[in-house]
Amino acid sequence: MSNSEGPTDQPPHRVAWKGDVYSQVLGNERSGYVRGLGLGPTPSILWGDRSSFGNIDQDDSSNEVVQWLEHEITELKAKQNEEMNMMKQNLDNMQSELLQMRQLMRKYAPNECMPQNINGTSSGQVTR
Repeated sequence: MSNSEGPTDQPPHRVAWKGDVYSQVLGNERSGYVRGLGLGPTPSILWGDRSSFGNIDQDDSSNEVVQWLEHEITELKAKQNEEMNMMKQNLDNMQSELLQMRQLMRKYAPNECMPQNINGTSSGQVTR
């Protein structure tokens, strides 16, 4: 191993590269072994044989996931519609109550200044 401060020809954003301290200590990567876990473990021991993945029908599991997601979307849309209907009903109730309050105010305090409408004039004012 060299006592150099580190390779300067490699880009600084990379974590590991050929010739770095890590690769100098562990040596070259060997095909069929998991680096850093010793001589025993191989990818097939750690993660299973790749051929065993062939027995799984990915279409069935994908279809199940898609069906579950579609069911979730349907439930969420139904919940959203229910909440929207409740909010619309609450809005209608509040508008009705507001109308009743305004009518009572006109009845019991006809000469008082009424709240301003959207156009900036009160219901008691005449615009020219």
